[in-house]
Parts: sequence; C-alpha cells; structure tokens
Amino acid sequence: MFKIVLLLAALIAALAYAAPDYLSQFVGKRETPTAASTEVAPAPAEHGGIVRVAANRNGHYVSKIEVNNRPVTAMVDTGATVVALRYEDARALGLVSPGDKFDSRVRTANGEGRAKRVQLRSVTFGTITIRDVDALVLEQGALATNLLGMSFLRRLSRFEVQRGVLVLER
Repeated sequence: MFKIVLLLAALIAALAYAAPDYLSQFVGKRETPTAASTEVAPAPAEHGGIVRVAANRNGHYVSKIEVNNRPVTAMVDTGATVVALRYEDARALGLVSPGDKFDSRVRTANGEGRAKRVQLRSVTFGTITIRDVDALVLEQGALATNLLGMSFLRRLSRFEVQRGVLVLER
C-alpha cells in the first residue's frame, strides 16, 4: 500500500513540474535553474559522504554548495571542465575585483568568452569537501548560474544518476 501511495505522489509531482515546462516551450519563457531538494546521507569520515540531489523541474541538478565556506547556488555540469563561477558571486567571495584581467579564453554553451583562473580553497557539497579546486570566474554577466564542473566531480569516488537522482560519493 505504501508503494502505491508513494508512486501516486511521485506521479502527481512529476505532472505538476512537467506541465509548466511543457507550456514554457510555447511561450518562450527562459527560466534560471532553481535549486532542487538535496539529501545528505552521512557516511564514514574517511569517505566524505554520499549526497543525493533530485533534479529540479527543468531536469537540472541545482543545489546550495559552499565555496571557501560561503554559500552559493550551483548547477552540476559534467560538460564543464572546471568549476565556473559567476563574476557577481566570485566578487562577493573576494576572488576578483573590478581591475582584474580576464585573460583566459573559454568556450561555453553560450559562445566564446573570457575568464580569470582561480583556485578555491574548498568546495563543500553536503558532507563532501574537496580542497584546492581549480575554477574559472567568467566576466560580469556572462554566466547565469555557477557550474560545479569536473575539477570537483573527477575527485569524487563516483557520481551517477539513479532514477532521476544524482548521487555523489567521496
């Protein structure tokens, strides 16, 4: 009986999320990814833990993370070679200032741009913390959402999608 109730709840939730996305295709409305629910499962300290993130209504894995012990929102992006930060968030973190040079050329889904290379002291996602993470800060206005790229993900024991839920483990 519990499985039937859970299945019905999941079906109702899927319909509630799918209908606006389906309609937005016809209206042409572009939305910024919103954070989905994140579940943190404790694990032995030597592993760092397991983090599970449900996809948001657009199918993206977006969650709060910490960069240098300060909260930001990021979307997990296996297509991003490194962690990519919005200029606005990087400035609030003290990683860039107005006079900095953005001398690295980058190619993104939105085309070509410029970025500044930085190294993050730490990136924390739930119970998982990775130290000394390579990152790029893109020019002001060039990035809508911070991207948690492969410079973080490749240092995990595993990451995979199971039934629409992203599982990260260290």
